[in-house]
Amino acid sequence: MLEISGNLRNARRGILVALVGLLTCGCLMAASGPKQDGQTTEVKDGQVLMVAASIPHFPLLGTPGCPGQSSCQGFDVLEKQMLELLNLDRLNPANRAETSGHALPLQWDPKLAQIALAHSQGMAMRHYFSHVDPNGDSPVERFYKVGIQWRSMGENIAKNETVERAEAAFMNEPCFQPNHRGNILNPQFNRVGIGVVRGADGLLYVTQDFAEE
Repeated sequence: MLEISGNLRNARRGILVALVGLLTCGCLMAASGPKQDGQTTEVKDGQVLMVAASIPHFPLLGTPGCPGQSSCQGFDVLEKQMLELLNLDRLNPANRAETSGHALPLQWDPKLAQIALAHSQGMAMRHYFSHVDPNGDSPVERFYKVGIQWRSMGENIAKNETVERAEAAFMNEPCFQPNHRGNILNPQFNRVGIGVVRGADGLLYVTQDFAEE
């Protein structure tokens, strides 16, 4: 059973935070660029959903979206594996109805990777699971602090045993909804940063940060 709750400040669109036993996921989406002073918060609580994890077996794509060492900062084995899964899902013909064939492979962004890795490390080391860190910063604040300019952005977080299971749980959500799957297949997004950290509990803490830059 998936319990949805939301409480994210300074984001412009709805938030989805999901807790699924060991299959724990959270999703945030925002649109329309720079935050203005006095901007209000809109929080939308979702409905109860079911998530079942399965492990897909896909051929690896090499190193998509990461052409040179200088552009691949923070690009470790697990991050590479998740980027491959993300791009396979975006290019999968079975998902064409949702992408209209316009979801191109995501390009690795070192600044987004920096944000994602720091957030995963924080969740694993400080024992919390949320888009909002203990300092009160949401992904919107974290993006601005490193100078990322965006037209639209999104964040998925997960706590799971493997990156395959985390990605499968994201993609097993309903189609055509503002959820994790919607972030992954969003054709507007062209950049991504991923951070994967193993916590003391043995689980992987995963952050996927998306942007249209």
